[in-house]
Amino acid sequence: MTTATRMIDLLDPTADAEPAHFSTAKRVESLSGKVVGLLDNGKSNFDHLLDDFEASIRAEYPTATILRRRKPSVSSPCPPDTMKELLEKCDIVITGLGD
Repeated sequence: MTTATRMIDLLDPTADAEPAHFSTAKRVESLSGKVVGLLDNGKSNFDHLLDDFEASIRAEYPTATILRRRKPSVSSPCPPDTMKELLEKCDIVITGLGD
């Protein structure tokens, strides 16, 4: 009786990537008098989360201005004109991603 041995090659799909090094944005001390951008990422119900953020900001910082924008869909990047507007007009921008 002969016993056959089969070899299986296992491939590891992960890469040995170097972590990106970056500095965080300068934090604002207060939202009073600031322009706060709220960018809806296009996921279902994310607008409800931004509604809550907006209500909290308005309650605590009544002199803050809210600028809300929405991406066309969750799978598309933020349009360049929307990104430009947020960068030019806002002191901070709140957005999110994931589930």
